[in-house]
Formats: sequence, structure tokens, C-alpha cells
Amino acid sequence: MNNIFRKVFFTIITLFIFFIIKQNHFVYADAADAALINVNQRYSGELTSFDDTDYYKVILEEDGNVTLSIKQKSDTTWYGSIENSNGDVYEDIKTDSSGMVSEDAVTQVGLPKGTYYIKINNYYNADGIPYEFSVNFTKSSTYEKEMNNDVTSANDIQTYQTYIGSINNYNDMDFYKFTIPKDGNVSLAIKNKLESRWEGHIQDSQGNIYEELSTDNSGSVDGNTTTEVGLPQGTYYIKVDDYYSAENIPYEMSVGYTESNNYEKENNNNVTAANTINLNQLYNGRINKYNDKDFYTFTLPSDGNVALSLKNMPGSSWTATIQNSKGETYQNLNSDDSELVKGNSVVNTGLAKGTYYIRVEGDYHSEDKTYDLKAKFTKSNNYEKEFNNSLSAANKMKLNQKYYGSENDYEDKDIYKFTLPSDGKVTIKMKQKAGIKWDANIQNRSGHTYSTLTTDDREIVSGYATSNKKMKKGTYYLVVNNYNYNAVNVPYEVSVSLKSNPLKTSQIKAANNKGKKDKITVKSLSKGDTVKVYNASKKGTVLATKKASGSSVNLSIKQLGKKAGKVYVTVTRSGMTESSRTAVSYKAEK
Repeated sequence: MNNIFRKVFFTIITLFIFFIIKQNHFVYADAADAALINVNQRYSGELTSFDDTDYYKVILEEDGNVTLSIKQKSDTTWYGSIENSNGDVYEDIKTDSSGMVSEDAVTQVGLPKGTYYIKINNYYNADGIPYEFSVNFTKSSTYEKEMNNDVTSANDIQTYQTYIGSINNYNDMDFYKFTIPKDGNVSLAIKNKLESRWEGHIQDSQGNIYEELSTDNSGSVDGNTTTEVGLPQGTYYIKVDDYYSAENIPYEMSVGYTESNNYEKENNNNVTAANTINLNQLYNGRINKYNDKDFYTFTLPSDGNVALSLKNMPGSSWTATIQNSKGETYQNLNSDDSELVKGNSVVNTGLAKGTYYIRVEGDYHSEDKTYDLKAKFTKSNNYEKEFNNSLSAANKMKLNQKYYGSENDYEDKDIYKFTLPSDGKVTIKMKQKAGIKWDANIQNRSGHTYSTLTTDDREIVSGYATSNKKMKKGTYYLVVNNYNYNAVNVPYEVSVSLKSNPLKTSQIKAANNKGKKDKITVKSLSKGDTVKVYNASKKGTVLATKKASGSSVNLSIKQLGKKAGKVYVTVTRSGMTESSRTAVSYKAEK
């Protein structure tokens, strides 16, 4: 009985060995007993039954790319996969069983150093049919290393290095991780390939997407699809996924980085996340989707004018708005997208010292295109400061000084407040521009109008429009309105002046001396008054000028003349224009 048992046992063992012996090595039915094979070498084997499976073990000493190749045969299909010890599949493949097939079926995957398993089994009509396969290995740190399906398992990559990967099934996605040491611009590029498309995006660890792209698979496609975004220093992730027919097709991906403080840094979609920018500095940004907004914040150290500019681009336009933290708008700007456009669109607005915000939005075909933005500042007290469209918010105005402003919409009006220190002739003066009309008028708090003007908008217009009115001393308001829509966002120049009252002849004494300098004495002045002496009632030559340091002033003139004659004297008081000339006679030299 023992002999019979031994014979049966020996027969079973012999048959088992016969079935598992392969041409070059032993094969085993599970990964735990898989035979060790070498990379870059050809092997063959045979499946003994429909549900037979062969396992092989391969050890990678370094990171690199693994390629599994299985020879194809008509009317027969094998399934092959690259797995780990837990059975997680990194990449798999089926051979082609069509009649004319001859070459190998090939798949590849980037893997870190370690131990892996090759599984081959019957997919269709492959039992009892010899198969051939090889596992090739290329050492490299620039291949995607599976499993990298989420941010926690993302591959570490370097900027300006091309990485190769593949999406091995419908649910697969590849994540990469990189760090930028300082603020700057990050670009993502994926190579275009005929008939295959990938989508990729840049995100943070929380899943916030900063920029995204999808590659081009058109017939004449070439080069890369690229997108870029400004980011603060930190760690970020790239996600690559199959968009169309890209499964098991190798892709090429790279991340670029340029250190700079002058790129928009996402996410800056509201005032609380606004990028802080410097005045008089050019910044670059991008609207990465239809509803994206970019916010910037800046602080004016003093009152002045902000010239906001956007670079014009044919076929694309943006809208930029200066606002406060409450969203109230001071000024709007639209760039020009006409075909032959060059340069910048610029709008000016006067602002009081303080903190403000710029909001940039896409207007037309601007998504994923770079815009150039600058806020140029000029310190001055002579710019209109919004909001000044009511009497209570009127800007304070000094007499005889030019003020600059603009109407930011059709209903806007600018109001200035000034005081006349004495009775006199008041002049409104406003610079004229072809095609543009403004209204300017002087009123009191009750709305009573004293003086008004409208600028001339004819094509060849030049100079200033003026309006004169004798008025009593007191406090008044200058109101500037756009007369037509063309005046919106067009800078204007306006001034209000009060003419100094002329001197009385009794205030002036002229002495025509012999043998010494002649003298003009003017009394009953105020400190700071400027006196001028002319030799003619109009135009002529200034013979002498002097500012009074007290209530009177003496002016010396080398020679009035030997005979009797006249001089003409004016006074210019602080904040006023020069008075009319007062004629004073002098006697002949004795």
C-alpha cells in the first residue's frame, strides 16, 4: 500500500513539474512564489488551462521606466499586467488577435525602485499556446512613478524638467508636486499629440485650482499647450488626466518658474485676498476662466492722481475698475481690442491718500491671455478727489490754480468749494478739446447759479472757454458736468480766479528825481501783495516789481524820464490774479 501511495505521489509531482517548467525558468501560480527574471531579456512560457496564471518577479535597483512587451499572435489574446505584491495594477495590456498581427503589444509605466510582478493570463484562446514577453527598463528620474493618484502620493518634480507619464485606465490620474522658493510665475506645458488629448491643472493641497489646460489633438498639431499663473512661494501640485483617447499613450509634461514680484498671485478673487502692488510698477496677470476676477490693492501716501493703464491687444480686451473696500467705483477702464491697436488704454482719477483696490475682469476673448496693468501715481493737491459729486463732499479749491479731473460715467459730476476773500470779478476758465463738451458753473449752497460756461467741441478748437462775473465775497461751489457722452473718462482742466481790485491813485506816489533813482511808493497794502510798475497802459515793459513785507512798499526805478509822464501800477493779492493797471502821473525833473 505504501509503494502504491509513493508511486501515485511521484506521478502527481512529475505532472506538476511538467506543467510549471517553462522554456527559460520556473513559473508559479501566485505572486508569492513568482520566479525572478532580469530586465531587458526575452522570456517565454505557456498557460496550461483557461484559468491558468503565470507570475514573474522583477527587482528595480533605481527609479525608471518599465516597458512590458508581449508578442502578439492571430486568434489568441493574452492579458499582461505590472503589479505590486498587493495586486495593485500599475499598467496592463491585451494582445491583438487579428489575422495580420505580428509585432509586440507594449505598455509602459514609470516606477520607483523596488520589487514588482508581471502577471500573464489567458484572455482568449491562449491555453496551450506558447507566449513570449520581455520587461525592459530605462533608468531615469523623469518618468512618472505610480501609484501617484492623489496629492499624498504625488511625484516630486523639478521645474524646467520634462517628465513622461501615462494614464493607464479611465479612472487613473497622475499627480506631481513642486515647490517655488519665492513669489513668481509658474507655467504648465503638456506636449500636443495627434488624436489624443490630456487635461492638466495647477492646484494647492486643498484642491483649489489656479490654472488649467487641455491639449490639442488636431491634424496639424505641434508643440505644447501651455498655461501660466502667478503664485506666492509655496508647494503646489500638477494633475494630469485623460481628456480624450489618451489612455496608455505617453505624455510629456513640464513646469516652468520665473521668480518675480510683478505677477498676479492667485487666488486673488476678492478684496480680502487682493495682491498688494507698488505704484508705478508694471504687473502681469491672467483671467483663468469666465467668472474669474483679479483684485489688487495699493496705498496712496498723499493726495494725487492715479493713471490706471491696461495694455491693448488685438482681439482681446479687459475691464479694470478702481474701487474702495465697499465696492464703490471711482473709475472704470476698458482696453481696446481693435485689429491694429497698439499701446495702452489709460484713465486718470484723483484720489485722496488712503488704500484702494483695482478689480480686473475679462471683457472679450481674454481668458488665459496675459494682461499688463500699471497704476501710476502723481502727488498733487490739484487733482479732483472722488467721491466729490455732492456739496457736502466737495473738494476744496484754491483760487487761481489749475485743477484736473474726469467724469467716470455719464451721470457723474465734480464739485469744488472755494471762498472769495473780497468782492471782485470772478473768472471760470476751462480748457477746450475737439469733440468734447463740459459744463461748468458757479452756484451757492441753495443752488442759485451766478456764472456758467460750456466748452466748444468743434474740430479745430483750441485755448480756453471763459466766463466772467462780478461777485460778492463769500463761499461758493464750482460744478463740472459732462455735456455729452464723449466727455466720460476724458481729463479736463479748470480754474476759478478772482481778479485783484485795482489800486486807487491816492495809494500811489511817483517821484521823478534828478541825480538819483526815481521812486514809486504804494501804501495801504496787505503783507504779501505784489506790486508791478509798467511803462504803458497795455503790454509794455515792467519797470519794477516788489512784494510788500508790510503795509507799504517802495520801488526804485533808474530813470522815469526828464519830462513829465505816467506809470501804470498793478497789485496781485494772494490767491488772486493781477489787477487792472492804475495810471499815475509824475512831474518833470526839477
